[in-house]
Amino acid sequence: MSITNAVANAAAAAAAAAGTGKKAAQVQLQAELNNDDDWNKFIQRDGLLVVDVYTEWCGPCIGMVGNLKKIKVEIGGDNLHLAVAKADTIECLKRFRNRSEPTWMFLAGGQLINVVFGADAPRLARTIVEELKNEELVKKGEKERPKRAPHELTPPEQEVALAQEKLNEQRREKEAAAAKTARIERREARAKRLEMHFTDVCPALMMPHAQKNLRKVSDALEPYGVLIADKCPLVLGKHGAKILAMEDPEFENAEAAAQLIERPSLALLLKKLPDREGNIIEIARRALFGEGLEDEEQSKKIPSEELKFNGVPGLFVPADRHQRASVLDLLFPKLVGGLVEPPALPDPPHIAMVFGAWQRRAVLTIASTPKLAPRILRYGFFADANIEEPKLLCKTVEKYEERIDKDYCETIVVMIAVGVAEPALVDPKDIPPEGPPEELMALGPLHVSEDTVVGAEECERFFPPGYSEPEHKPKPKTKKKKKKRHETKEDTMDESSEAPNDNIEEAGGDASADGEGEGDGELEGDGEDEGDEEDKLIDKATSPPPIAT
Repeated sequence: MSITNAVANAAAAAAAAAGTGKKAAQVQLQAELNNDDDWNKFIQRDGLLVVDVYTEWCGPCIGMVGNLKKIKVEIGGDNLHLAVAKADTIECLKRFRNRSEPTWMFLAGGQLINVVFGADAPRLARTIVEELKNEELVKKGEKERPKRAPHELTPPEQEVALAQEKLNEQRREKEAAAAKTARIERREARAKRLEMHFTDVCPALMMPHAQKNLRKVSDALEPYGVLIADKCPLVLGKHGAKILAMEDPEFENAEAAAQLIERPSLALLLKKLPDREGNIIEIARRALFGEGLEDEEQSKKIPSEELKFNGVPGLFVPADRHQRASVLDLLFPKLVGGLVEPPALPDPPHIAMVFGAWQRRAVLTIASTPKLAPRILRYGFFADANIEEPKLLCKTVEKYEERIDKDYCETIVVMIAVGVAEPALVDPKDIPPEGPPEELMALGPLHVSEDTVVGAEECERFFPPGYSEPEHKPKPKTKKKKKKRHETKEDTMDESSEAPNDNIEEAGGDASADGEGEGDGELEGDGEDEGDEEDKLIDKATSPPPIAT
């Protein structure tokens, strides 16, 4: 029977299939593929293979199982094989691991011939019929099967991938622009803070090979009214060398970096004399680098050029206010620290991930792993999933566990780093990957920030400034000791005579209260309905919310 006739007589075929009774029900119509071995064996089968690809946190498309089995019985027969495949444990399917929509792969002869996304039953049925017809033509030699490995993208997938890559590129540009703006704002704020105390001061650095020419530097500065107020030898180390290279690209030279890391340089503190006018940075750059000199003056030897050796600069002087602040913190931390607080460490690029509070144990277990622990910046528990106006319940899981009344709508929000604030200062292998961690995505979050710009805005609402500061508990008030009153014999006699009556009355009151309590308890117990008992059996603290019917 041809496929066209089989489709036309689907009702009759369904009735015939139903008449086979239990024997048909015993036939396994759908294979389960959980690893690479299962996958490799299955794709070697003859005929058309239709695979429902799913992830652990989403699961296979259960609603389509009945339709697929019906199509196999009515139309496909032995030429159609069905399976469900777990993308999390099959390497060939890793491109589907972050998808939440149903995914159907069509394979034949070990080749990928089509992919359908979404739970569109009519479209899936039409595609199966069409591909079965194509397979018949392939067997007759009237058509060639596409040659495409299962891990390769189909043309529609390639179009989607290109569109997604454009969106990712736009997102990266947006995030890079925001990071640049934030860095400039931080540097400007630090420069203003230091200028309050170091207006007429400028740091400088002489490389190890140039230190013997210190007199030449001081002689060049003297005519401009600048003197060397302080100097000290200093080994910058790897981190300091990276900071200097970030400020001046000339110091990215491998030999320059080696000198800064291994040998002591000479840190200089330049100070402008009180009777001199002008900006200390501009004056120092003019004296040592020849910036802003007239043509006649440029014929003189420039110290910075004389101190170069094998392409390695011999002298560093900041070129602007931002560099001055950064290098002051680097070369003279004690001097700066005596007058100004140290610079605050900036938060790395981050996003917010929102989960149901009932998932807190799984979330915090994953977040505490060595791989993810350094990326978790803050977390907290909130009344619901409201992103615009979050209502904080508590900041720690210990405090949340102390809460008696818990509800399904309560959430745990995690602030996660998806990069570093200063990539130039970090080893590339220590930079976390872009996007949310796959381990947390597998739990099915309620919300994930679309990028780090939106993430910064959302996290500022969830975790405002001062969120991480320890909470100060009010000290308990000390009770003042009361002075004992001197009692007379008559007072004690009166109290002793009244005490028995008081005790009797109190005992009677307690007894009557107990009796009333027991009676009320029985009445309330008789009035409880079965629905309340079912609610008590459900632990809202650790159970997912019920599925709405």
